[in-house]
Amino acid sequence: MSLINKVLRDLEARERGERKSPKPSVLDDLRPASGPADRRSPWPLRIVGLVLAAAGVAGAAWWYLSQGREVAAPHLAQAAAPLSRPARPSPVSAAPPAPARPQPTPYHPAPPPRALPARAQVPAPSRAIAHPRVRAARLAHPHFVSRRPPPAISRRPAPLTASDQAQSAYRRAVLALRAGQGSQARRACRAALRFDPAALRPALLLATLDLQALHLRAAHDVLAGALRHHPQALPAAMLLAQVDLRRAQPAAAVHTLLRLRAAGAGSRTYWALLAVSQLRSGDPSAARATYRSGLERFPRDGALWAGLGFVDGSTGHTARADRAFRHAAACPLSPALARFVHAQMQAFGKAP
Repeated sequence: MSLINKVLRDLEARERGERKSPKPSVLDDLRPASGPADRRSPWPLRIVGLVLAAAGVAGAAWWYLSQGREVAAPHLAQAAAPLSRPARPSPVSAAPPAPARPQPTPYHPAPPPRALPARAQVPAPSRAIAHPRVRAARLAHPHFVSRRPPPAISRRPAPLTASDQAQSAYRRAVLALRAGQGSQARRACRAALRFDPAALRPALLLATLDLQALHLRAAHDVLAGALRHHPQALPAAMLLAQVDLRRAQPAAAVHTLLRLRAAGAGSRTYWALLAVSQLRSGDPSAARATYRSGLERFPRDGALWAGLGFVDGSTGHTARADRAFRHAAACPLSPALARFVHAQMQAFGKAP
């Protein structure tokens, strides 16, 4: 507004100066042609331009004050700025268009979590425990989970224990035996016993191989050592009894088997082996009682019936021997035992 007022005051001062000056004559305006140095615009044109500029400024001021004040404010400020300073864009016109506001998504409340049983509610352990009492309470809680880092994985191979080496040697012995290499299997079993003298399976395998090769003394020593480490090992005791019978020591076999009578009560082979050991040791009555005890538990065992018939026949009780062989013939028998029963029945004259 100060610029507009200044322009209006200049125009009024010029008009007053023109009214005071005398009116020049018509011939005064007749002047010679201007030279190259006098080619500026005449005063009337300047006055007309100033009048038009003032009228435009006045119209713009009126429009600004009446209707387009808000719209014309940036343009008026640009027109009033000096020519050397570039016009700055209005913040209203330079602002980017506002993005469209997204529509709110409908809210669906989540179902409440299912309550866990009392034992399944495990409290989440805190990473930082500030007080020692809190630490003690957390450790005393039955569901406390420790957050200790897992142990690092070592790439170094763990050293094998004596038990691991004994098991590895026993597996080599089994593979060698399947391949028909008995001597290598025996050496592998001895190596297993050197690593672990209390290993039972290598001892049983080595004693079996020695018994088949008629190395009775070696088999006896191996089984005796196994029974020292495992006194209730029934397979080792029964195998040692067979070794003693092969060595013509039935009394030692009876002693070994009687110590495990409770453990061998559920085995048919145990009753038959004990009765044979008692019969060879010269006690047929004990052998007959052992066969009867075995038959009370296994009444359909043909081997026990055949052994009872043999004991009765050797003591002269032919009728009882005949009944025992008849029971044996009615039970499932192996081919060798079936031939023996048939021969005994023929000897008593009762064969069909």
